[in-house]
Amino acid sequence: MEYNLLMSSSINHVEILQAALVGLQHQASEIDRKMAEIRAWIGGSQRSSAPESSGPAGKRVLSAAVRRRMAAAQRKRWAAYRKDEKAPVSAQKPALAKPAGRKRTLSPAGKKRIAEANQKRWAAFRAAKATPAKKATPAKKTVQTKNSPAANKSRKPVARKSIAPQAARAAALPVEQTTTA
Repeated sequence: MEYNLLMSSSINHVEILQAALVGLQHQASEIDRKMAEIRAWIGGSQRSSAPESSGPAGKRVLSAAVRRRMAAAQRKRWAAYRKDEKAPVSAQKPALAKPAGRKRTLSPAGKKRIAEANQKRWAAFRAAKATPAKKATPAKKTVQTKNSPAANKSRKPVARKSIAPQAARAAALPVEQTTTA
């Protein structure tokens, strides 16, 4: 008997859970329907944060007719491209015209002048390298003092205070203040 009671109670639990699941699914579908109505009133531009289970998200599926139209359009583009390549030269953009005539060459006299100039340059270079040039000694730096003319030229003029007013103030102070240490 006890076995039958346990079996019947577990069956009841499963039935209760299944009924609860059906009820919750119904409520969820009602909520989804109401959310769709609200989106339609708003303008339909906003999407919910939860993905809808209308279909698998991912790659777009194109129908066979659309794929055929796309392929035909691509073939047409390639045909136009190839047609332009095979067009006569006069129909294409004019290329830079090369001067008519034979290739320019240097005359023997011109070659001789260039060779002589190069020999002269190299001879001057070797001569300069062979003779030891005097080492350029840097100029001695002069020590600038306060009163030197070079120091005075580099300085900006400074307004100097006269000493006389300071001496007059020191003399005017009482003796007690000046001798404090």
